Amino acid sequence: MLRLENLPALHSALAALAEPVDGWLLFDFRGINPILAAVVGPEVVGSRRAYVYVPRDGNPVALVHAVDAELWREWPPAWRRIVWVRREELARELTALVGGRTVAMEYSPGGAVPYGDYVPAGTLELVRGAGATPVSSAELVTRYCSAWSAADLASHLRAAATLSDIARSAIGRIGERARTVAPATEHEVTGWVLDALDRAGLVTHSPPSVSYGANAARVHYDAPEEGSLAIVPGALLLLDLWAKEPGGVYGDQTWMVAIGAPSARAAGLWSAVRDARDAALDLLRSRLEAGEPVTGAEADRAARQVIAAAGHADRIVCRTGHSIDRVGLHGYGPTIDDTESFDARRILPGVGFSVEPGIYFPGEIGLRSEVNGHARVDGLDVTPGDYQRELIVV
Repeated sequence: MLRLENLPALHSALAALAEPVDGWLLFDFRGINPILAAVVGPEVVGSRRAYVYVPRDGNPVALVHAVDAELWREWPPAWRRIVWVRREELARELTALVGGRTVAMEYSPGGAVPYGDYVPAGTLELVRGAGATPVSSAELVTRYCSAWSAADLASHLRAAATLSDIARSAIGRIGERARTVAPATEHEVTGWVLDALDRAGLVTHSPPSVSYGANAARVHYDAPEEGSLAIVPGALLLLDLWAKEPGGVYGDQTWMVAIGAPSARAAGLWSAVRDARDAALDLLRSRLEAGEPVTGAEADRAARQVIAAAGHADRIVCRTGHSIDRVGLHGYGPTIDDTESFDARRILPGVGFSVEPGIYFPGEIGLRSEVNGHARVDGLDVTPGDYQRELIVV
């Protein structure tokens, strides 16, 4: 539940906006807006419409239905909680709260950024009918939900280092078994990684992706217990793993391994993917070091241009990276995307994200190289510190 001690950070985020608003109007109905749950708390998500108005100065106000009022029992007593029953009451109270004000809401003009576009069109009409002017809350979400604290960064750095160690250890074991009569299978390696995460005290919401040969072209491949491929010389292995400390921020990495000497084609594709990753990182780093604005869309284009120059633009199937924040592995901050969407949100100091360009030939071969970035006021942190520069050969 949103607490009194959270209010200064909320007010600071509102005060820092490039385009000022009068307040943040959070809306939810049956969980359709995860941002409200992230800001206020998942325990208040009920079966009726709910609003929370956070003015630029002053205390938040909750506008909740009588059926769900019990869910709000931990709402600070010093803050107003208005309970409504009839729709006429809702309209009247909403008008009193936000009429004549400019309010940030989870709305993206033209649906440009779906990661911040959760308020239905009809609700926007209702808010406008109450006399308010809704604008996008994108920058506000970035500042409040997605900027890491010093503790968040420290937790991420520890998780990233551990993930790197686990990946390299698994790759070594795969190499030891690859030419024996009992090579490791994709599913077996999945179990190794999960056991290692558990021993390290890290948690994850889903198993790693261990993809050998043509399976690496299946972006979200999950190795089955039955029918999992044996990892033997002659193809590439893609190992994608993610985890965090309890209460911490995720690390998310993808490693590429040649089992035996790679073909000229595999080596060339690896170079294109690595160089695309580094082009995005170089752009982000140079802009941040210079104190110049940079967006996720620009970084995505930088990566895409490298892959296109190598002749594989038609083998890009997704954006270059996703947000990583304290809310989750796929967070609500800026994405590295001018492919699936046009993410013109600025990469602000404190935000984290993945950078993971890939090239995919279905039924043949797939490659991806993934690292994580954390924007600083004066530059860019890239994790893990020993991220992959060359194709690993075992």
